[in-house]
Amino acid sequence: MLGKTLDTIKLIADGRIGYMTITQNTFKELNALESDTDSFVNYTLSIENVVMGMLFIELKNGFKVSFRSKERIPVNKFAEQFGGGGHLNAAGARFHNVNMVEKIPEILKASEIFLRNYLKE
Repeated sequence: MLGKTLDTIKLIADGRIGYMTITQNTFKELNALESDTDSFVNYTLSIENVVMGMLFIELKNGFKVSFRSKERIPVNKFAEQFGGGGHLNAAGARFHNVNMVEKIPEILKASEIFLRNYLKE
């Protein structure tokens, strides 16, 4: 499961943001559970220059996204934009009855703006 997830890593924002995706098809193919993905999001932060990471996990009726960050980047504030929450460097949000593939571009664009604005401060 980890290998399949790592194969989906993509970088945006000049390599400062990394993200991965897990689909329902992957869960079915590997007979895996959502709990099998615990801590996967942390792998995004092991990439050089990445200071903010995300893991999108497709659920049966929507999806969830986990956010992680380095330094003092408040991903909990970012998660609040989407009805989520958490801690300074670890947060998340859930989306019910929302198509993950359609929503990801909006979240990625917002993450780039958030990071750019935060780094200016």
